[in-house]
Amino acid sequence: MGKKFTDKIAVITGASSGMGREFALRIDGEESFDEIWLIARRTERLEEIASSCKNPARAISMDLTKSEAWDEYKRMLESENADVRVLVNAAGFGYFKGFLDMDLERQLAMIDLNDKALVLITHMTIPYMERGGRIIELGSGSCFTPLPNFNIYASSKIFVLHYTKALNYEIKKYGLRATCFCPGWVETEFLGKATARPTATVPKEMKPMLKCEDVVKRCVKASIKGKTMCVTNWYTKLQHLLFKTVPDNLLTNTWMGMQKEPEAEKNGKN
Repeated sequence: MGKKFTDKIAVITGASSGMGREFALRIDGEESFDEIWLIARRTERLEEIASSCKNPARAISMDLTKSEAWDEYKRMLESENADVRVLVNAAGFGYFKGFLDMDLERQLAMIDLNDKALVLITHMTIPYMERGGRIIELGSGSCFTPLPNFNIYASSKIFVLHYTKALNYEIKKYGLRATCFCPGWVETEFLGKATARPTATVPKEMKPMLKCEDVVKRCVKASIKGKTMCVTNWYTKLQHLLFKTVPDNLLTNTWMGMQKEPEAEKNGKN
């Protein structure tokens, strides 16, 4: 965007596990860069992934909910003067729990990472992208429907969807593209952490359960094709269609009918 850059790099946040890790491995396996920046909190995991990359890779330990991490990332971009060819914002977390039952601090932290950090990283990175640069923002199949007991996470992801669609429109004139990735239930650490608490109100079944490598592969292809949104399987595509055609209250009631009683409450009745 008007600057002269040296090295071509890829940046992946949330790269230590789950879809962030898979994006790092997939992009590394299919494209060539001078360096890949792997960003997350868990240094050892990042170093392990970096050592397996065929491209030079840098493990960057950052907590993206902290302002000092944003300052450090900005300094890195300025000092490296790198051309970011691919940015993947995969950092994020969620919990299954009622809005009034969840700590406010935890809910705000979810918004900080899923939305605020995503916007900050994107905003700081775009000036270091040249024509052909691609951005992948991690949305969710949950963003298509209001979801009680998964409210803050799902709501944070509808922000990502709308933000990415509008962003893609705005940056086309610079030869850049942004894709919002909206998978369904994917086999990652995320679901284990999101449902780990005995007070969690979770769906009775999470099907179809998708393979992480399959959905990420499809998303990378969609990004290369310049698609604004990537919905990876028939079930999530059906959700998206229903979101457009069925009243919210009917979808929400259907969702609530799929919930099972929290383990803590069930045990209390025994």
